[in-house]
Amino acid sequence: MKMAKTAAIVLAAGQGSRMKSDIHKQYLLLAEKPVLYYSLKVFEDSFVDEVILMTGAGEVSYCRKEIVEKYGFHKVSHIAEGGRERYHSVFGGLQLLQNCEYVFIHDSVRPFLTEEILERAYEAVRRDQA
Repeated sequence: MKMAKTAAIVLAAGQGSRMKSDIHKQYLLLAEKPVLYYSLKVFEDSFVDEVILMTGAGEVSYCRKEIVEKYGFHKVSHIAEGGRERYHSVFGGLQLLQNCEYVFIHDSVRPFLTEEILERAYEAVRRDQA
């Protein structure tokens, strides 16, 4: 089956204020890698064609150097600052996409995403024309 162009918008603009930590939760280490790494790795190794990474204010350079370049995430086509609220970040990410039929929206601090979950979601949206 030929897959339609598919993208992911990975939201990493949160501050994790409820955690009362000086480090934003997407950058906290889990097994010696930032939590954000695990979400991006699943998309990098999957059928998804393109990833848009939405970061916090002033974090674009950090994410480019310390996450995307350091770990070789080639599918990340854009890194941009997210908005004040989650929906602003999603909208900003959508504006960066072109000719895309399906879009996954993923919160970067949910690191237990798997390719199987992505495949099941893809099949469901195709089947139900979501």
